[in-house]
Amino acid sequence: MFFSFFINSLSNQSSLVHATSSRYFVIKDKKIPFLPSEKNNEELFRKHQIMFLESLGIGKNIIFRTSQCHGNSAYVLQDPNISMNKVSQFEADAIVTHLPECPIMVLTADCVPIVIYDPVKHVTGVVHAGRLGTQKQILSVTIETLSREYGSRSKDLIVGMGPAIRGCCYEVGEDCALPFIKNNLGKSEIVKITNKNKFFLDLPEANRREGCEAGVLNRNIYTGGPCTVCENQRWYSYRKEGNTGRLITMTMLRPRS
Repeated sequence: MFFSFFINSLSNQSSLVHATSSRYFVIKDKKIPFLPSEKNNEELFRKHQIMFLESLGIGKNIIFRTSQCHGNSAYVLQDPNISMNKVSQFEADAIVTHLPECPIMVLTADCVPIVIYDPVKHVTGVVHAGRLGTQKQILSVTIETLSREYGSRSKDLIVGMGPAIRGCCYEVGEDCALPFIKNNLGKSEIVKITNKNKFFLDLPEANRREGCEAGVLNRNIYTGGPCTVCENQRWYSYRKEGNTGRLITMTMLRPRS
C-alpha cells in the first residue's frame, strides 16, 4: 500500500494521472522505505518506480526523467520510442509532453514539485523548482515551453504543487534571500525576516506568484501541499535529514477519444 499525495484539482481531470510518493509503503503491516538514500542501487530504484506506477493503475515499466541541475531548462518529450536512458542524459529541471501513456517525473526532497496540465490542448508537464530553479524562473520557462510547443494558453493551465519545504521551516542566509527580496519588493509573503534577523523563504508562494505573473489564474494554482520538514515522518527532507531518499512526483496523460 502506498500513501501518495494527490491534488484535488488535478485528480478531477479524468484524462490525467498524477501523484507524489511518500517515504515508505506498507506490505503486510511492515513499513518499507521508498527510494531510500542507498547509492548506486539502480535495480532497487527501478523496482520501486514500477511498484509506484502499479499503485496508480499504470501498467508500464517506463518513466522518464532528466538529469536535474537546478537550472531553468525544460525538456520536450516528443518521441514515443526514445529510451529512458537517453532522456536521463539531458540536463533539465522540467519535462513536458503531449504523449499519452508516457509517465514523466521529477525527484525531490524539499524542492517544490509542480505538476502542470492543460485540459484544452491535453498536454502536461512536471517541474523541479528548488531555490535556484525558482530564482531562475523554471516555472515560467516551462509555461513558455508549453505555449511555444503546443499552443497552450496560461489561463487554461491547472498548476499543483506537492510536498515541499515551506516558509515555516526554510531558513536561508541573507545572500540567498536577497534576490527574492529585490525581485518581490513589497511582497512580504515570500521572504519573512524575524526580529533576530533570520530569513525564511517560502518557495511554494514564490512559485504561485510567478505562475500568476505568467498568466495562470490564481484559482487554478494549488499550493497547499504539506511541509516536508514539519511532516518529516511521511516525506523526505534533505534540510532536516541530510543524506536521505527522494520523492517521486509524476504525471501521465491518458488517451482522450
